[in-house]
Amino acid sequence: MIEISKATESDLPQLRELAVLAFADDDHYKPVGALRGGPPGYDSIQKHREWLKSMDYHKCTKDGEIIGSCILDIHLDRGTIHGIHVKPESMGKGIGSWILSEAQRIYPQVCNWILETPDYAKRNHLFYEKNGFTLSGVTPIDPALGFGFYIYKKIVQPG
Repeated sequence: MIEISKATESDLPQLRELAVLAFADDDHYKPVGALRGGPPGYDSIQKHREWLKSMDYHKCTKDGEIIGSCILDIHLDRGTIHGIHVKPESMGKGIGSWILSEAQRIYPQVCNWILETPDYAKRNHLFYEKNGFTLSGVTPIDPALGFGFYIYKKIVQPG
């Protein structure tokens, strides 16, 4: 059985490891010369602790094992998705779509969702589009990163 619940301090080592695994898998798709790994702090327990305190940090478990997570910043009717991580061996099994659906169920007042994903991450683009997000902007390539970002939005009817 798959469940979603708020992450706790004791989950942080596993959630950090989950992010490291997810971004290591993502490195296979980056352009030559692009910065490897994830955003600043993705591999730091301290950064995950900050996210736990400042955002809505959820874990997704299957039979008690953490297989996914999402980090959300919710302000009234607006939700920013700062990260969805799924264990590489659980990718392609509908876990990410389930997490997005659950986020919308948990926060029915949110009718404007937004996120950024790297411009090279074609599988992410397809994933978000499949889940009802539309491309709303593209940032220039950041020379320090070696890539830019696609900005996606989704507008839903308030629950």
